[in-house]
Amino acid sequence: MKTTRRGFGTIAIGAAVGAMSGSALLGRKTYAQTREAMATGVFDNGIIQLNQNESARGPGPKTMEAIHAHTTKRVGRGYAPDHVGELQQGLADYYGVERENIQLATGSTPLLQGSARAFCDAEKAFVTPLPTYTTSLSTARQIGARTVELPLDRNLGIDLDQLADNARGAGLLYLCNPNNPTGTVRGPGEVEAFVRRVMEENPDTYIHIDEAYIYYARPGAMETAIPLALEFENVFITRSFSKAHGLAGMRIGFAVAQPQTLQKIRNAWGMGDVNMLGAVAALTAMEDKEHMAWEVQENAEIRDEVIGFFRDLGYEAPDSNTNHIFVNLRMPAAEFRSACLEHNVLVGRDFSPLEQTHSRISLGNREEMAIAMDVFRQVLA
Repeated sequence: MKTTRRGFGTIAIGAAVGAMSGSALLGRKTYAQTREAMATGVFDNGIIQLNQNESARGPGPKTMEAIHAHTTKRVGRGYAPDHVGELQQGLADYYGVERENIQLATGSTPLLQGSARAFCDAEKAFVTPLPTYTTSLSTARQIGARTVELPLDRNLGIDLDQLADNARGAGLLYLCNPNNPTGTVRGPGEVEAFVRRVMEENPDTYIHIDEAYIYYARPGAMETAIPLALEFENVFITRSFSKAHGLAGMRIGFAVAQPQTLQKIRNAWGMGDVNMLGAVAALTAMEDKEHMAWEVQENAEIRDEVIGFFRDLGYEAPDSNTNHIFVNLRMPAAEFRSACLEHNVLVGRDFSPLEQTHSRISLGNREEMAIAMDVFRQVLA
């Protein structure tokens, strides 16, 4: 069915519900595809995937054309892959920095893992709000680093004052802005004041600002922290091509920081190797401003529709600045997830410490969300 900008919310469920149990479906790794799935065109075992935060629309047409055009015998000469240096320079030019200020990685994961390893240990704590994205926290726990886990404020926003209060003796403060899973955001004045306070009071502490969802932020809600990363050696930002650019399967992330900071992260953990098709795809996606504008608008319209749906049913959901929403369903996330999966809709995992009340729901395309909302209505009834 073709995705359109109109008619959202009017599409019937149509196909019959699958008979498999939720546990069986999860056990089969519903999002791991096979050659058989490619041949049949039936992906994810027919389940609507609203549990991860990729773009439901995938890469834009120009990016797809670039991938196809560069899929030649040249991929056999890939030990020094084409376009990777071009991507690094393109990012530097795009963001007005030097090439040495850019670190590429196979997705953001190595950057998050490397920074926790570089700056945290048993004495130097990793400090994070919760719930938030937890790759860095998991890494800190894995290496035996001290961790400090802070609650969100009453509006599910990150409490920057509280984060700064815990900077003394810390190795790394983590700020996901916009935040995953809540979708809340801190504005540019708030972030700058937070960074300057920490750098004045605790200049040895590092600050990681994760901007993976910045492209989906509501107009005027936030600004990038790149200027702060260029000003302060101990501040760095990370981003990903996995979200609004639709390239999650290509695994491309990057960090912006001063060269010596990037070197410390590289020394602590491998960054992986960006491949030539991923590099040309990222370059094309970055330059395709028209498609990005459409992607952002499409996501915003769907997001507001779904938030309104839950609010009309009497459930609380903060205004989101991402491609997912976080809803207080007044029931355990696992219970809601299992019930939805019985209807072939898979929503997000548990997010401690709010897993007994809140659920994260990623946003699919218009047709998927129309079906999903019918399922949500049935489950919540």
